[in-house]
Amino acid sequence: MSASRVKSRDEPIRWDQSYSVNVAELDLQHEQLFRTVAELDYALRIGSADNIINEIIGKVVAHTIEHFATEEALMQKTGFPGLAAHCHEHLVLSQQLTQFNLSYLAGRPGIPAALLDFLRTWLREHILKSDKRFGEFLNARGVS
Repeated sequence: MSASRVKSRDEPIRWDQSYSVNVAELDLQHEQLFRTVAELDYALRIGSADNIINEIIGKVVAHTIEHFATEEALMQKTGFPGLAAHCHEHLVLSQQLTQFNLSYLAGRPGIPAALLDFLRTWLREHILKSDKRFGEFLNARGVS
């Protein structure tokens, strides 16, 4: 798939080179998160999302905790000037994931589809903007 091609909201989100930040550890963690989002997408398409939503939320939370810790440690180590803003984005995502989990636990309908839509948008926006800037900063300092 061409990096310049605009992806439809209904199209399954898949990691491809357009999402690469050219830092192997971060790319692997991003790929792992994309796989989890693809699991939710598939479950929604076959009608079994309600059966796995708790597991998916748990995986997304676990992936993001590990990934955010990795990114933030690299930011501190390399003196990334956008550290505070990037950490704020991570905090906002963590709060939103908590809200999805609370809504699910409260029995609110439509949580799997809403979570999928949210994660698709967040991954595209965060990786293609914030993480790309950070990746370029790291690459300029020899981190790959």
